[in-house]
Amino acid sequence: MTSPVLTATATASLLGFLSNCVIFYLVLTYRQRFYHYLFAALVLACIIWDMNVFLLMVRNQHIDELNLYGLIAGVPGVFIPVLVYHFTALYTGRIRIWEIAILWLITLAYIVLVASGVFMPPDRVHQYAWGNIFSMTENPVLSIPMFLVWYVALWPACYFLLRAAQKAPTRLSRRHHYYLCTGFFVISIAIWKVLVTMGIDAPFLLVMGMVLNDLFAAVIGIAIVKEKLFDITIIIKKGAVYSALAGVLIFVFSFTEHILVTNFGELIAGHSQIIHFIAIGAGILVLMPVKHRLEGAVDRFFAQRVVEF
Repeated sequence: MTSPVLTATATASLLGFLSNCVIFYLVLTYRQRFYHYLFAALVLACIIWDMNVFLLMVRNQHIDELNLYGLIAGVPGVFIPVLVYHFTALYTGRIRIWEIAILWLITLAYIVLVASGVFMPPDRVHQYAWGNIFSMTENPVLSIPMFLVWYVALWPACYFLLRAAQKAPTRLSRRHHYYLCTGFFVISIAIWKVLVTMGIDAPFLLVMGMVLNDLFAAVIGIAIVKEKLFDITIIIKKGAVYSALAGVLIFVFSFTEHILVTNFGELIAGHSQIIHFIAIGAGILVLMPVKHRLEGAVDRFFAQRVVEF
């Protein structure tokens, strides 16, 4: 029987995976500056982590697979601190090449440790009462520096975003900085979930960490939809229009076909294709005027949002 910890963690990781996939697509669609690629890489690392934690939970009894999922999840996760710091440096204009270079060198050094099996032993799995999970090093000589690098990168990034927010030229830009700062602070707390992989039997940390990953996606998602983060309004407008149109078309087609079958089924029995053609025609007739009305309504909504900003 699956434990509540495994169920809750699998659910949270799946939600995070789906949410971050949407954000990854939106950011890459815009991608006008280099820091957009850095942010997309950060989100991709979260996607890979979420997906592999989900696999860890649903395949939990297959001990021989767990280290592979842990390795695939852990390697991209190592890049999160430097990606956050590098993105923040470019986004705020506070560029210190030597600081960024040092963080990249430390990151690459940890990748070597992971690949060599020093940081993530390939033959060890922690087996708890609530489930199993891959093992990371319990050696403080390696684990403590990992946490230090994490916070040396993420918390200064949050500080730089807060300082830049005070000098932002518009209220909208200021809110963008606050949203990003909140998201990065959430990620900085989520790292405590890895203690479960270091022999500490605290399953609430695992669940909390994955929920915080979801919260990061929620914060960035709200910033994109509500506050036009990265100027992604145009994509949202198109998505809103065509999602609504798809719903209208499905309803009209199904409703028309139901009415025809109910009232004229016997009359046109054996010619069911006629019903489909009539239903398609009705959908097209309704779709065109509805499309113009929906576009007008969505344009007015976003225009009002711009005025409010």
